[in-house]
Amino acid sequence: MKYLLTTQLTRRCLPSLAAMLLLLGCNAKPAPSTATAATASSPREVAMARGKIDVQGGLLELSPAQDGVVQTLAVQEGQEVQPGQLLLRLVGNAAAAELAVAESELKLARAKLQARSQRLPALRRSAARLSEAAAAGAAEPQRAEDAQQLLHDAEAEFTVSQAEANVTQSRLMLLRAQNARLELRAPESGTVVRVNTQAGQRVVAQPVITLLPRRPLIVRAELNESYATQVHVGLRAHVTTDGDSLSEALPPARVVRMSPVLGNGRLQDDTQRGPVRVIECVLDFDQAPTARIGQNVRVSFHE
Repeated sequence: MKYLLTTQLTRRCLPSLAAMLLLLGCNAKPAPSTATAATASSPREVAMARGKIDVQGGLLELSPAQDGVVQTLAVQEGQEVQPGQLLLRLVGNAAAAELAVAESELKLARAKLQARSQRLPALRRSAARLSEAAAAGAAEPQRAEDAQQLLHDAEAEFTVSQAEANVTQSRLMLLRAQNARLELRAPESGTVVRVNTQAGQRVVAQPVITLLPRRPLIVRAELNESYATQVHVGLRAHVTTDGDSLSEALPPARVVRMSPVLGNGRLQDDTQRGPVRVIECVLDFDQAPTARIGQNVRVSFHE
């Protein structure tokens, strides 16, 4: 009896169950292949390289124009500087005193020139009047000649004073140029990275201050020569940090320069075959990254 009831229930439910399965089968859509979706959404990688973060033009190694003893060290490491800002000055007391004397001499020469210039209009008018009066018989010819001679002498003195002022100014410009050689100033805005001297220390004409200029950061990547034909200017790239800590993605970049010559790699080496032959590639970031100069990175070039 129980068996007959079960059989009857099964026969009644089977048509309904079959209809439900058919309806679900018609509405369901096949799931796309995971590999196909990943391939369609991600770019194709064509090469890999190691690189370092750098700044356009590199760090600036600054040195004084001549040897001397540091009189004033005006900056310290980590300090921000502006173009023309004094970094250090060498001892040059004699040069400073000579410069001050030349500035005083120029002021005196200009004062003489101005005084003699102011006399000329009156002397010219007087000479002209006496010359007209002598021609009309209203004045003695000798007085007219004396007035002309006085005017000529004044004009000659003015010319000499003008030449003296020019010579003094040229000498002052020369002394200022010599005095400027005692000073080391920032060529552009940036951050002082290293200072290799101190007040009272003698320095020679070699770098004593390293400046990080305020310019965009770049990547200098070493591309293995086997990838030379697969990478070109304009190619896009992913850049990630390469260090002991967890790798971090940096902003996207693109190739802007490729060296026309091969060189030995400095960031990679094959212990079996020796130095790796590489081509240096320079990449610009799409936006400023949060990175440090000299930081190691990995570059993935893709199409």
